[in-house]
Amino acid sequence: MFINFWYPVSISTDLTDKPIKIRALGQNLAIFRDSKGEAHCVSDICTHRAASLSMGKIKDDCLECPYHGWKFNGQGECVAIPSMGVDAKIPARSHIDAYPVVEKYGLIFAFLGDLPEDERPPIMDIPEYGDETWAAVHLNYQWKTNFERSQEAALDPAHAEYVHTGMQFAGDKNDYIIPELNVEETEWGASTKAGLYTIGSEDWATEGEMKNVKQGAGQSNFHAGYFGPSTAFNRLNITGDSFFLINKFETPIDEFNTNVFVVILRNFLHESDYDEEIKKRSMFVAEEDRVICEKVDPAVWPETNIKEVLVPADKILAVYRQYLKNWENKGWRIDSRKVDENKGRVAYTIPSPARRTSKNWVIDSVPLLTAKEAKIHAAE
Repeated sequence: MFINFWYPVSISTDLTDKPIKIRALGQNLAIFRDSKGEAHCVSDICTHRAASLSMGKIKDDCLECPYHGWKFNGQGECVAIPSMGVDAKIPARSHIDAYPVVEKYGLIFAFLGDLPEDERPPIMDIPEYGDETWAAVHLNYQWKTNFERSQEAALDPAHAEYVHTGMQFAGDKNDYIIPELNVEETEWGASTKAGLYTIGSEDWATEGEMKNVKQGAGQSNFHAGYFGPSTAFNRLNITGDSFFLINKFETPIDEFNTNVFVVILRNFLHESDYDEEIKKRSMFVAEEDRVICEKVDPAVWPETNIKEVLVPADKILAVYRQYLKNWENKGWRIDSRKVDENKGRVAYTIPSPARRTSKNWVIDSVPLLTAKEAKIHAAE
């Protein structure tokens, strides 16, 4: 798992006037809205006696600890300690980590890391979102799998013929070949294009006009790629000018569980009457991937590619793994083994940007792998 990227923590409409506890990158966080409707994300651990802040209330635009009433604002500052009196001087060390928040694409994103604003990777762009010619729906579900395995399922062109029943041949075509695909790399990711033979919509749709979107089996073209360690997209040309845009934003809950947020856009059948049909079909496809990914062993893919046999169709996956190595070498990968070793004994949190300017913190920053340590793990 990696710090220093934007991660979705909630669908916007799910966050109201009550705090919510979430788990991301192996740590507990609290999200809440203030009276102006602005979303905030902070560490869930009170610096007093380690209570869960998300169990508390929102008072005066602050998160009030349920144990002793300490109040923390959206910037992580402790602004009240009732037992010390109204005019008490608040200890500087009482603050908690607070993370930058952006609401975009109907999701709430938190920047979980300590990079200053001008050095942060961006959130993946979806230029079609908000365009009246595109209709959008949202999905949120959890998988019992490592985010890297889930990402690879979203990128892998060769699995579709055997996993997804929407493919025309369903693994029965003898000369089924996917050549080495051209991969286009960018600063934060890479993508590839390919064609797949898919069934017609009349074979899966249950609503009237939906059945006419793709009449009969034939080739569908897709443009798939990733952006950062846990975001993927698939631009699927169903037929003619009809497109599905599937944007998958993942937040690792921990090394073995993943919280998945999906933003799906379409430029046909814009009426909301079709939203549930789109959700139903999308969840059916996701479920086909889930049953495979949750049984992969090991759950976390090997540190080196020599422990798996990769073929030309896996080129984008090999590129993805190299990007992760590059971010690991920056010191952005969490040392999950050390976190697990200290579970229940040491409290950790994701380092926030404020740690760049202040060194006086009660809760330890989550341990990170150095490039040297990563090489040692790979050799084990």
